[in-house]
Amino acid sequence: MRLFWTAAVVATLWAGVAASQAVERLQDVVERPFVANGRITMDLSAGDYRIVGGPDRRIRITWSARDRERYRKLDVRAEADGPRATVTTDGPVNNDFRATIDVPARTDLVIRLSAGELRIEGIEGDKDISQHAGEIDIDIGDPKSYRRVEASVWAGELHVQPFGATREGLFRSFDWNGNGRYRLNARLKAGELRLHAAR
Repeated sequence: MRLFWTAAVVATLWAGVAASQAVERLQDVVERPFVANGRITMDLSAGDYRIVGGPDRRIRITWSARDRERYRKLDVRAEADGPRATVTTDGPVNNDFRATIDVPARTDLVIRLSAGELRIEGIEGDKDISQHAGEIDIDIGDPKSYRRVEASVWAGELHVQPFGATREGLFRSFDWNGNGRYRLNARLKAGELRLHAAR
């Protein structure tokens, strides 16, 4: 009986250590001042990205990875010149890589992502999004602020909640014209693309 309880305690302690190692992540921050009403072009390697609009006039990238060797080889950059900026991530990244990118709430976005998960929240402006595989989730804000909305998936699911449309299968698309100021074009080759209005 004592041997059983000893083994149980050791197993419990080992599980706790493994769990703590599983959540331990190496983290870094890149930050640059940036103007509101600007345009940011992002060229992103595979990973999990959350892009958030806020009141600060800056680009702030908070990123992390668990694999130490991969972490050392990552190259995360932000460069700003007046109303134009670029953000790039490069290296042997995969779904172990996570980044939150804070930008001014009024910003035009051009994003190219190879694969992974992309979430965009609280950003007013033009959005040109292209991704090969994975999931895209975009909070579009007020639907009336758009003059053109285009969304498409080659294979997968397309959910356009603000306009009551759902498409599933191959080569699915959605087009809408309005009287607003902004344009949204989101393209996904394989996976799930969701547009919603959280505000």
